[in-house]
Amino acid sequence: MEKEVVVAGAGLSGLTAALNLARDGCDVTVIEKYEKIGGVPTAHPAVDVTPLEEDKLGRFIEAELKKPQVNPCERWNIYAYGQKVPMDCASMNLKCIQRGSHKESLDMLLYKLCVEAGVKFEFGKPLVSQGDFAELPPDSIVATGLYFEAFEGFNIPYQKVFGYIGRGKAAGSTCGVWFHDYTLDYAYYGTAGGNAFCLYFAREPVKEKEWEDFKEKHLLGEEGLECTRWDYHEGLVPVASFSNPRLFAADKILAGTLSGMMDPFALFGVHGSLASGKIAAIAHRDKAAAYDLFVKYTKYFKRNLLLRRLFDGTPIWLKKMALGRGIAFSQRHVESLKGQINRFFMSIPGYNQL
Repeated sequence: MEKEVVVAGAGLSGLTAALNLARDGCDVTVIEKYEKIGGVPTAHPAVDVTPLEEDKLGRFIEAELKKPQVNPCERWNIYAYGQKVPMDCASMNLKCIQRGSHKESLDMLLYKLCVEAGVKFEFGKPLVSQGDFAELPPDSIVATGLYFEAFEGFNIPYQKVFGYIGRGKAAGSTCGVWFHDYTLDYAYYGTAGGNAFCLYFAREPVKEKEWEDFKEKHLLGEEGLECTRWDYHEGLVPVASFSNPRLFAADKILAGTLSGMMDPFALFGVHGSLASGKIAAIAHRDKAAAYDLFVKYTKYFKRNLLLRRLFDGTPIWLKKMALGRGIAFSQRHVESLKGQINRFFMSIPGYNQL
């Protein structure tokens, strides 16, 4: 008999879990809070920029990852407190990934594969309370992304972030990243498939003057990019605790960023979301095997969260003096430093383990 499985969330991890479950013979229903796939309407179409081993990861999740959804980054500049450093994209395996509900997005590719595999979808089904999650059948997969409802429903700690999301049009597959006084984290933009996406965020409410300066002096002045639409956004990141990664909560299976499958230093989330969707599907057949994989893939979460906290606690004057020089040094000696780069990427779930 087919096993009925409910997946909450039609993002990367939920779609990956649903696809693998359906191919294993399960009767899968995906429920999604919005009226279509692709996440928050004001945040998409988006471009996620991340290191990604598309061939190995594609074989693991049983979905081919290639153009136009996954595009090698052609140009990447980092601006570290005013110092511009052109980066070697190839050594970092940096990819520009199309996201959203349009036909060339990774979300849409996975959605089409799910439909072909017989997955059913129910849109406009929000889960907003602890009771809503409790009413899901046992062993349901909850992959609802970076939204407050699920984190609070399962009592998972998080840090709140504030900022703006910008969208526009641009050619090529490129990226720009800024480290500056206005954020402990960074601001970035990515382009792919003719779309441009920019994220400006901080761990405290943003100052309007600093945001305006970023748009004019940095985004437009240094990279020549202008977004035609900006939307204010409040969100979260799952890095409030060293114990954030968890595969199970009560009688549910967690996936994606809700499960903590995210790099806690640079907040890369795509690789972990896709890998965790597969792990969540495995958990329906063999919970012990899935848990072993999950532990293996999140092994370096604590290490990189500690590094992140040390970085956040570093005085601004020291960052201004050392960060740009350190990044520039790494690019001048990129061949000899490949081992150190790979060790840093160990915190991206599944990146070095696949």
